[in-house]
Amino acid sequence: MTVVEDGPGWLVLWLAPGTPVIWSPLADGRDMRSAPLLERFTLPRLPVARTWRGTGILKLVPRAAAYSCWLFWNADGSFRGWYGNLEAIQSRWSDGDQRIIDTTDHVLDVWRPTGGPPVWKDEDEFAVTTGLPGFWNADEADVIRAEGKRLMALAAAGDPPFDHTWTAFHPDPAWALPRLPEDWDRPPVRAR
Repeated sequence: MTVVEDGPGWLVLWLAPGTPVIWSPLADGRDMRSAPLLERFTLPRLPVARTWRGTGILKLVPRAAAYSCWLFWNADGSFRGWYGNLEAIQSRWSDGDQRIIDTTDHVLDVWRPTGGPPVWKDEDEFAVTTGLPGFWNADEADVIRAEGKRLMALAAAGDPPFDHTWTAFHPDPAWALPRLPEDWDRPPVRAR
């Protein structure tokens, strides 16, 4: 992603259409959403390089909160809404000249369409992943849901990041698309 702003409160990133990304389909090549609910999280997946196929996404990453907020636009350029992605607090580190941000998705999300109230997203997936190996237990799920409720309240009030501070954003047309490192699929060497 392209770094738009790296300030004291927020890291702002731009995912441009056509940006190379890593997609994680099921090992048989199907999109995970085509599988039955439980199998989405239990069948093996493979990392595959491809390009971002949607409109651009502006991602607002707070310094110390367990979510990020993604801003979406329609194909005609009109603002579509905010997506509160519940996830582990992001950690930053470097590997050579690569700047890396790590997080773990918490599956449960908040969607606030422009002009509409916020709604929960993926509650069914959150329910099925709670207690699965490699995910979270019931106590941890309560903490995740509490953060979601806090995010839902911010969205309902129109408070940052669910305000219009970034809804008029337009990327600089001179920005080049980021490239995936040639060795994108090697295990990272994390400096401690």
